[in-house]
Amino acid sequence: MIKLNKKPNILVIGDLMIDHYLWGSCDRISPEAPVQVVNVKKESSVLGGAGNVINNLVTLGSVVDVISVIGNVSVENKLKSLLEKIDVPTSNLVVENNRKTSKKSRLIASQQQVLRYDMESIDDINENSHKQIIQTLEKNIDKYSSIILSDYGKGVLTTNLTKEIIKIANKNNIKVLVDPKGKDYSKYKGSYTLTPNKKEAMEATNIDIKDESSLIEALKSLKTQCELEVSLITLSEQGIAIFDDELTIKPTVAREVYDVTGAGDTVIASIAFALGNDLDIKDAIYFANLAAGVVVGKIGSAT
Repeated sequence: MIKLNKKPNILVIGDLMIDHYLWGSCDRISPEAPVQVVNVKKESSVLGGAGNVINNLVTLGSVVDVISVIGNVSVENKLKSLLEKIDVPTSNLVVENNRKTSKKSRLIASQQQVLRYDMESIDDINENSHKQIIQTLEKNIDKYSSIILSDYGKGVLTTNLTKEIIKIANKNNIKVLVDPKGKDYSKYKGSYTLTPNKKEAMEATNIDIKDESSLIEALKSLKTQCELEVSLITLSEQGIAIFDDELTIKPTVAREVYDVTGAGDTVIASIAFALGNDLDIKDAIYFANLAAGVVVGKIGSAT
């Protein structure tokens, strides 16, 4: 029996977003162009990107802090409101005046996503923001059981900042779990673990994962290149593969898959939460599979 009674304090650093949904129905094609006409019935906004990791952690029972960089317009006000609603402090959010926080709008008709449009900045954060993040981290590092780096490639987790965060965490014996982005994982070197999916792992290692042998090769490559304590790859409906001394695949428990949006956020949040409750990594991955099996049965970013 797995028992998760603690409320670990976990820090999330990364790209905050708003996932915006327009919900409606469609029963005709536009006379103006060959596109569907959606009659929007309701509108909703939830935390996305690193915010979805935070949402999952709070739902699981963690105490959560967040450090990120945002702009200073209405989207940012909505973002702060959503964080404050779940009792996550916003005092460590750094403001860059010319920055545009990511907002991803999805049009859903009859439970099917019809269209998505994004508004965002993807430039690297400036040096002043970098310094503020490091100062905040060094001041509070002793509070945390682990740090999650939620990298969506939107400019917050620059190469230099990421390396510096990991260095500080390792110096203080704090585990860093990374949801990586891009093909070059060198900036994540020294992390406790990474959580790439199969496609991302193939791109990062240049290994075509097609069987158990190539899966082990990719896991070993990630562990060696990034100097990881634990190497794992998420395999969608097949579960999560982990390699320590041998390959272990923890199968998923999803009954039906409707939408994989945010499933990776749930996995990394669940692993960090379980580790904060003193579970070993294999039990933590089993727990993460249970949680991911819930969210893929829901439409949109979910907890």
